[in-house]
Amino acid sequence: MSELEIRGNGHYRPVLGWDDLTKKERAEFSVDSFYDSSFFRYRGWAYTLEDFMWVAPDAPFKGWDGYHSDSFFSGVLVKYSKCGDAVKVATYFS
Repeated sequence: MSELEIRGNGHYRPVLGWDDLTKKERAEFSVDSFYDSSFFRYRGWAYTLEDFMWVAPDAPFKGWDGYHSDSFFSGVLVKYSKCGDAVKVATYFS
């Protein structure tokens, strides 16, 4: 297996609420079930933080709080800010 590569710019992105999403972005999610959810935008997509899995301390993504797989070899990582109102986002792939 090739080595895991993580790419990101280190900037935090604001955590958004349902009302912060555009109509087009809202259409991507179930209307009522995501009203109280948290979202962020990354590379032209809106993500809900509820879709991210917790990262175990001994996992390959050590130092990150959550991951969302796009494929078997790639996905998105998030790390919450200290106050929890923003997330640092990166892409991983192998």
